Amino acid sequence: MVIHIVNTNKQEITMVVGSTLSRREFLKLLGAGAMVGILGKFANFGPQNTQFQPISREASAQSLGQWSIGANTSIPPIHAAVLRNGKILYLSGSGYNSGNQFGPFKAALFDPGTNSESIYVMPDDLFCCGFSQLGNGNILIVGGTKDYDTGTDGKWHGTNVAYEFDVDSSSFLKVQSMAHGRWYPSMSILPSGKVFVMTGYDEYGTLNGLTEIYDPTLKTFSIEYDPSSSLVYCVGSGSTLPGAGSPCYGGTNHGVNPSSTTVYSRTIVMPSGLVFRGGQKQSLYMWDPITGKWTSAGNMIALGRKYGTAVLLPLENTTSERGRVLLVGGQPTSGGNPVNTAEIADFNAGTNLTPVIKSVPSMNYARMYVLPVMLPTGKVVIFGGTSDMNTTFVFYPEMFDPVNNTWTALPPASVGRQYHSVAMLLPDGRVWTASGTPSMSKFEPRIELFSPWYFFAGPRPTISGPPTVGPYGGTITIPTADASSISSVSLVKIPNTTHHYDFELRLVWLQIQSTTSSSVTVSSPVNANLAPPGYYLIHVLNSSGVPSAGQIIQLPGLSGPPPSPTVPSDPLSLQATAGDAQVYLSWAAPSSNGGSSITSYKIYRSASSGTETFLAATGNVLSYTDTAVTNDQTYFYKVTAVNSVGESSQSNEASAIPSTPPPPPGPNSFNYTTSDNVSIKDSLTERLRKHHKFS
Repeated sequence: MVIHIVNTNKQEITMVVGSTLSRREFLKLLGAGAMVGILGKFANFGPQNTQFQPISREASAQSLGQWSIGANTSIPPIHAAVLRNGKILYLSGSGYNSGNQFGPFKAALFDPGTNSESIYVMPDDLFCCGFSQLGNGNILIVGGTKDYDTGTDGKWHGTNVAYEFDVDSSSFLKVQSMAHGRWYPSMSILPSGKVFVMTGYDEYGTLNGLTEIYDPTLKTFSIEYDPSSSLVYCVGSGSTLPGAGSPCYGGTNHGVNPSSTTVYSRTIVMPSGLVFRGGQKQSLYMWDPITGKWTSAGNMIALGRKYGTAVLLPLENTTSERGRVLLVGGQPTSGGNPVNTAEIADFNAGTNLTPVIKSVPSMNYARMYVLPVMLPTGKVVIFGGTSDMNTTFVFYPEMFDPVNNTWTALPPASVGRQYHSVAMLLPDGRVWTASGTPSMSKFEPRIELFSPWYFFAGPRPTISGPPTVGPYGGTITIPTADASSISSVSLVKIPNTTHHYDFELRLVWLQIQSTTSSSVTVSSPVNANLAPPGYYLIHVLNSSGVPSAGQIIQLPGLSGPPPSPTVPSDPLSLQATAGDAQVYLSWAAPSSNGGSSITSYKIYRSASSGTETFLAATGNVLSYTDTAVTNDQTYFYKVTAVNSVGESSQSNEASAIPSTPPPPPGPNSFNYTTSDNVSIKDSLTERLRKHHKFS
């Protein structure tokens, strides 16, 4: 096979190899920074990429991973979240389509197990909104589009609406609106369980200078000010539209956000409980959600990273952990060419307020619109993006090792990802990539899934049941048949992505405390700063670093060890139905099984009320037929439930009288009902009696 290679210096090389590439040959090519392949096309939208795709991606599968095409989406998943039930919620609203700016506005619920999609039509356009996962697993959705940029001022205008998506009912609940509009907001759940929302364009297309706090208990918003600032924000300041310029917020010792704040600022809740803001502009800031105070945290090396990314690197589960943030890719200046450079804001080497900025090796490929994903192994993968504004795809993902600060190029995708794309870790360990909009009238419908190297590294360890989760500072016990081979445990926040970025992305390494033949016990996160309340994927990794599939758990767990099982409550709604020489009993299961599965039910019977004695036992079924009865005699019944602890109290009492059914009508008689529901009985004897006046 002849392979033509274009290396990073744009030099063409020709190699003759066998019909398939060996792992050594493939890694040699990657080490040379080569791009192998042919010119590809964007699905149904005409030529879009000008980078090379590979002839064969299978050669690297065993060592680095493999791609596969999934189902299509009917709307672009511009904002997406993995829910605590494993399904995927995504929104498009008007979908970056000017033809839809007045509706319909759509959302979807996708089941990756069945590839089924349920569509919702919304009353508001949630395109360019923000997402956050609440502590109970519901999704808070704020802002979106009030007006497209087709008006006289040429600006996008934000809406102030807010919703919660309720996972249990699969429905959207409209909650109190924010003070003003937000198009491209930044937001995240705080250690308190409340959610901060900042930035975004207001209803006049001006940067919203307020930070608002959402209380999920009251379902209300409140404004938080900076007591060290006197900055003022006037709604719609600078706009010539009617009503712009008021009201105004802020003032002396009551300031609003710094003027350097940008839309979709990269914000991260740090282990200190402070919020890091950076990654779009050069300036870095810290915000204290308790006091509202903003503090400068220095500058990046890069002049800016517009549409680049900021990723909180894996955390150690200790109170001394301050965190490190990887800043990579993006445009140094608006409209400029993307870069491949990377740097780390190292708070562990600095203080909680001021990190040490360190340059790290660059990616192989410059890109913007990047899609960061945290694998359960603790490595960060940068998927997708373009090497220019929105047309030249970068197909090769690159994996960053935060221990060695090195990059590894991974097998290239078939489908390019650009503006309005998402990438998320699924519970099974694959990465789900979707969407992309080459223009305001087209989107990429194909889902593509990446299976990392650990799918091809032999048997994966397993988690055999739901872990027992304790409180912060407690323990988590994970049932696994592979306990003896487990060497580490990772905790990954379930994904919640909007416009390429997951504001809540984080991984915490949990210390192993003890191991039995069938379980591993680890330390829970020491506090909510390290792992804010909500739902996470917990993984066990063997000595080869191969992770299990993730088990979804909620933090914090119980405030203490789980209660000991008790006997179940009594069965409900016992009913007795009489038959011929039999009585049919039915009931409902107890409201509580006492913490232990129901194993059987016991039937009690008597000939008088309140004196029932044991009759029979059943399995875990909700009915019984008593055939040891005599017709025309009354029987009374009660039922109990049994679990591993013991027997419940008795149910309500029910009674029935079995009897012989009446004989069927004779051959010379019949019954019928008239149209006015009058029942008539006719028989030969009756007619003769009436005719001859028999007495």
